[in-house]
Amino acid sequence: MIRVAFLINFSDRLLGGLNYFRNLLEAINNLPEKRIEPVIFTGNQSDLTLAKDFSSVEIIKTVFLSRKTPRWLFHKISQRILPRDILLERLLRKHNISVLSHAGSLGVHSEIKTIGWIPDFQHKYLHGLFSKIELHERDKMHEKLCRECSCMIVSSYDALNDLSKFYPNCAGKAHVLQFVAGPLSNLNLPSVEEMEEKYDFSGPYFHLPNQFWIHKNHKIVIEALKILKDRGKRTLVIVTGKTSDHRQSEHFDNLLSAVKKYGLADYFRVLGVVPYNDLISLMQNSVALINPSLFEGWSSSVEEAKSLGKRIMLSDIPVHKEQDPPGGRFFSPDRAESLAYLMQEVLEDRNLDEDNKLLSEAHEALRKRKMAFAERYQDIVLGLLDYSVTN
Repeated sequence: MIRVAFLINFSDRLLGGLNYFRNLLEAINNLPEKRIEPVIFTGNQSDLTLAKDFSSVEIIKTVFLSRKTPRWLFHKISQRILPRDILLERLLRKHNISVLSHAGSLGVHSEIKTIGWIPDFQHKYLHGLFSKIELHERDKMHEKLCRECSCMIVSSYDALNDLSKFYPNCAGKAHVLQFVAGPLSNLNLPSVEEMEEKYDFSGPYFHLPNQFWIHKNHKIVIEALKILKDRGKRTLVIVTGKTSDHRQSEHFDNLLSAVKKYGLADYFRVLGVVPYNDLISLMQNSVALINPSLFEGWSSSVEEAKSLGKRIMLSDIPVHKEQDPPGGRFFSPDRAESLAYLMQEVLEDRNLDEDNKLLSEAHEALRKRKMAFAERYQDIVLGLLDYSVTN
């Protein structure tokens, strides 16, 4: 069995990343012809309550990944001044690791293969959301990944086009891995009545399950709700996700100020971070999901909609069109009128037969989609090690 390492920081600041790895590792472990074994390395300070959905994966705690400790600082310094990450490489060898995935480079001369991962190229398009230092650091990190990693993974063909545009010398060793996000097996989901009682809401609702980062574009949803309110249409949007954005610390407060100004407290309900079972229940029982994002690498909420058989209204950015979810309705991310029209139409023209058909087809397709996702990743690993897929 080929052991593949993932360096994961279990933190509620990184819920999107945790969701990505949760789905990838679950899919790998359910492969009928599994030939790779995921192993998680994490810091001693990690919040392992967030790791309960990774119970089938070996987790190794190490001081090297415990942020701001003396050994972590020493490791960071050695990474900068040495051509190889000797300390991490030694740790990985101790645990019989053949490949380090999604976690940077060990240096061009390392005998352990590395798979680099660039989720998106957001900073190349939305410059104003980043400081000059952040822009420089992201460029520097991407250049290092492209130069030193054995191969690269991107999550969409749209991102592959960007990789070819910004780092043309890297495109030849890049692979597209379109991840599949869906509910974990054997979930015991709360009922909609339990959700209504727990979170104090009632009636039909839309669900917006995005972090409150500025590029996620919650503002247009608030503007659409104002339009609907002015038309006399009572509409509820349940919003989940972490409420802070380190790049724009005032962003969440500005959104709440707009909600208050427009009198939308009963229309735009923020629940923040909720337990995973509650999150899936809220998605499943919504009228439809909403993703108004200005930029994505490959949207997990769109993938969740595909897996759950839920309708979704989503911004017409290229990667959302590439994802092309059944039951998807597209709108311009800078036109609140367009979103308001779709929300009103979905509420007034709900067709339960069509909803049930979407749900049935999604359930039938999900296992195959997850298996294809895991097989694609496994083939990337095997190819990197020059293993025949049928070896």
